[in-house]
Amino acid sequence: MMFSLPPYAGEVLEKLEAAGFEAWCVGGCVRDALLGRAPADWDVCTSALPEQTKKALAEFSQAETGLRHGTVTAITSGGPVEITTFRREGAYSDRRRPDKVEFTSCLEEDLLRRDFTINAMAWHPQRGLRDCFGGQADLQRGLLRCVGEPERRFQEDALRILRCLRFGAVLGFAIEENTEKALLTLARLLEDISGERVQAEMDKLLAGAWAEKILHEYAEVFRVLFPEIPCGDVKLPSEGGAAGWAALLHSLPAAQAEGVLRRLRFPNRMRKEIMQIWAGNPLPISQLAVQGRDLLELGFQPGPFLGRALHTLLGQVRAGEAPNEKGPLLDLARKLLARGGQV
Repeated sequence: MMFSLPPYAGEVLEKLEAAGFEAWCVGGCVRDALLGRAPADWDVCTSALPEQTKKALAEFSQAETGLRHGTVTAITSGGPVEITTFRREGAYSDRRRPDKVEFTSCLEEDLLRRDFTINAMAWHPQRGLRDCFGGQADLQRGLLRCVGEPERRFQEDALRILRCLRFGAVLGFAIEENTEKALLTLARLLEDISGERVQAEMDKLLAGAWAEKILHEYAEVFRVLFPEIPCGDVKLPSEGGAAGWAALLHSLPAAQAEGVLRRLRFPNRMRKEIMQIWAGNPLPISQLAVQGRDLLELGFQPGPFLGRALHTLLGQVRAGEAPNEKGPLLDLARKLLARGGQV
């Protein structure tokens, strides 16, 4: 089984293995590749300890995004790549992060800690697919199933409840019976999730082709997060993003809609953009002064990273934080390229 591995991700694998470590592509990129989709990001897991990873990838700029938990981010020409050491996890007393992690040399132990079977697969260009929990079969059946006991997975990190619904919205998958039962029973745990984390998951959910269906079918779960919104009646546009949020808030008066956005801790720029669309006055991306060909000339590679950069520039213009002029937007694009996606 062969995937179309982008050169920048292949280079990360090669450098880790040249230094004597085991390295695999893992998680969402493997899932998406098996589905025939272009992965938005390529993540790597490795037997290398974090300091060993940093040394093996010394030629790349690096961000210590989660060093305590074993994660180093390499900023490559094609975009950021997260590299995480194989690990086992302890209890989650705060229902977000493990109290402690223990690094291991065993790939299977690392896969065991993951949320859903479709995300618990690893792949290597020579060694092929490693699938310990039936993730490929669940992909073929269109099924979302927790790894191990669903109650335990959701109690470890309650955001996985919303993450499950997000995958249903994006992939159109059904939720396996025991996973669904646990999701409904433990929905109240979402009350303890921070606004920023809810916002990030809902951004992806609202962009899904099956988002409206999921909102309707699981309205009682969304009621925990949005008691003021009748999610069972929401009509969504196809584009998601700020337009999706504006549609979700459509039934609310302006002050209440903005209150939801503040509760979820939206940045001022994004909040203004959503409320502008809510009021009916967005700038379409076709009228942005910078287009994809301009970013390619700057050194961006074709693919999802380029698309995200364009939408970031659009958001800056819509929020009034940048003029819709080619020069200033190209300056912002250069910053995005240099910083791996952060303005």
